[in-house]
Amino acid sequence: MKIDDNVRLQSDGNVVCNHCDHQLGTSVGNPLANAIRRERPSQDAGPGVRAPASHFTERPIGLRQVFCPGCYVLLATEIAPTDEPSYRHWALQSVD
Repeated sequence: MKIDDNVRLQSDGNVVCNHCDHQLGTSVGNPLANAIRRERPSQDAGPGVRAPASHFTERPIGLRQVFCPGCYVLLATEIAPTDEPSYRHWALQSVD
């Protein structure tokens, strides 16, 4: 089952990369368990993010990215407070 352009769920329950078939996870509760995670300053997101987060908040803000460990395709990106868990957590559910 296709989850998005980069990730699919196989009939055996494994979650794999669409580009290289690398296993990203074995649990529908944590489908990206084996993915590579990288955190950097929010300004590293590109030219659209120029001002330091300190101009808007006292909390540190960071860029979080998740990559396939097989082919390094970017699977997810978020800019969020570094002292909070990821907002981009997702799980798969069966539909009855």
